[in-house]
Amino acid sequence: MPDLVPLDLCLARALGGIAPVAPVLIEPALACGHVLAADIVVPRDLPAVSEALRAGVAVAALDLVGASPGAPVAIGAGGARFRVRPGAALPPGTDAVLPEDGMDGPPDLPEAIRPPSPGEGVRRAGHDARKGDPILHAGARLGPRHAFIATLAGIEAVAVRRPRVRVAMPDPARGGFVEATLARLGGLIVRAGAAELEVRPAAGDTARLALAPAETGWLGHDGGALVLELPPRFDALAAALWALGLPAMAALAGARPLTETRPLARKIASAVGMSEVVLLAQEGGGWMPQPAGLVTLAGLAAARAFAIIPPQSEGLPAGAPLAAHPLDLPFA
Repeated sequence: MPDLVPLDLCLARALGGIAPVAPVLIEPALACGHVLAADIVVPRDLPAVSEALRAGVAVAALDLVGASPGAPVAIGAGGARFRVRPGAALPPGTDAVLPEDGMDGPPDLPEAIRPPSPGEGVRRAGHDARKGDPILHAGARLGPRHAFIATLAGIEAVAVRRPRVRVAMPDPARGGFVEATLARLGGLIVRAGAAELEVRPAAGDTARLALAPAETGWLGHDGGALVLELPPRFDALAAALWALGLPAMAALAGARPLTETRPLARKIASAVGMSEVVLLAQEGGGWMPQPAGLVTLAGLAAARAFAIIPPQSEGLPAGAPLAAHPLDLPFA
């Protein structure tokens, strides 16, 4: 039986010299889930010009100072009269919208019976965002909210990275299971097509990994491509995805996995010489750990995050801070 290879050494061999993949430009709605290769910024003031927030007549507020029911002021004195609807651009020279209840007289010759304040009924140019304001920075994962903002800002395409990792399993007939796992488990692959699925038999002579419960997982190279070898059982497969797949996707996407630090609600006992995956539920403001090196379906259902205990550690005492990776959102 080959010697166990430390997790850090396996990752160093596989990811040493790896650079993020080249970016591609796609429209924001289709880019959701991918990691940005460049900052997204507001391309122009939003709105570009002042807009009406209500229906009425666009006026210059100072022209109507002193207007009252007893002393109405003709609208348009010293300037043209403009009727607007919500969202319409304010005509030049106007800075307020007088509603119908602020006017009297016939529709074609209305008079103001109260003075509006400058800016009343108006959303000024640049109110929503200024040119150059950041929407989301490079290295972050684009979600629906920021994609929506980018679309409203008139951004037609964003630069994202779409990494590819080949997947090998002892039984390639289980390719459907692997695809479902990659697409859902822990959010590692956040959109269909974000990983190159080339499911094939795993190499029989692969070194064993000092990682519980994924001793038969591995990350290596084949013809210049990264190959992630997954064990057949779901617990080892999940551990291999978290410990090997997440760093691989982060390196190729130019991203940094998210961490969340909380104190431990109870101690963790760990075996020296092995890296061990620990599932963590949230209890109050702390992490409630499950047994190190053990992944069960019930435990996965209850967990919110995972951590990997290094091989030189015998565990951590209750109250110790522990940085963990969120299961449902591993990237920012």
